[in-house]
Amino acid sequence: MNEFKKVALIAALLLLPFLITNVNAQKKVKLSYNLQTGNSYVSTIDLDQDIIFEANGQPMTLDQRIVFRTTSTIASHNNDSTTISTSIDAIRMEQSIFGMEIIYDSEDTSTLANPMAVEVGKAMEKVLGASMATVIDKNGNILHYDLGSLGENTDMGNNLSSGNSYIVFSGEKVAVGDTWEADITPMKNSDMKSHSKYTLNKISKKTVVIGVVSIITSNTMEGEDMKMDGTISGEMIIDRKSGWTLKSEMDMETELELEQNGMKFPATISGTILLESERK
Repeated sequence: MNEFKKVALIAALLLLPFLITNVNAQKKVKLSYNLQTGNSYVSTIDLDQDIIFEANGQPMTLDQRIVFRTTSTIASHNNDSTTISTSIDAIRMEQSIFGMEIIYDSEDTSTLANPMAVEVGKAMEKVLGASMATVIDKNGNILHYDLGSLGENTDMGNNLSSGNSYIVFSGEKVAVGDTWEADITPMKNSDMKSHSKYTLNKISKKTVVIGVVSIITSNTMEGEDMKMDGTISGEMIIDRKSGWTLKSEMDMETELELEQNGMKFPATISGTILLESERK
């Protein structure tokens, strides 16, 4: 009889994780941003890209990796909006093309031994220490951007304001498997649009895991014709208490076509975007 009880207990313990999972699957949560004024978060954004383009009719491949380290500080928070000030603390860029490699690291002066890295550094110095402000509502809809001095470097500013850092919550209670959608217009000087579909994949005590599929389209940028169709998809781990993104892993596939002086320049960009963030 004692042996039977032991077997029954072990069987119950083995089932416990599945029972907990089932309970969480039925549970509903309402997610929103509840960030505290004065709190700061240090984030690392790692973009690893393969860019295939044509030059004089010949296909070329540029391998590029850019790593940003940023600090985001909650400047203000109330029931209607949250203002987040983000500064760029460090940048590392690695490029490889035609068998040549360029490495620039804002925290490693030895990389400036390469004259080409020096030229990259001149451009990067303009944005190091620069900050931008993003104003979002409690669900993460972007109300306003102030790119500050980053506005002088539109490529960098647009990358950081692409709308993929802040998830847009549904505003309703959701359970595992529920989906919702949101539209984001991330850039002021283009008609770029992002349509995202979110799926709640997992609920745990402190975090939720949300799947994301974003379709990005554009026809113009900075007054130039630029057709773009792309997809960014992956998962984001969100802190349930604050709504802050702790980690995300995204895959991107994008087709571009630039037109200048009557000439068209097609390009394909594929790669990954990794983000990790923690409270300072």
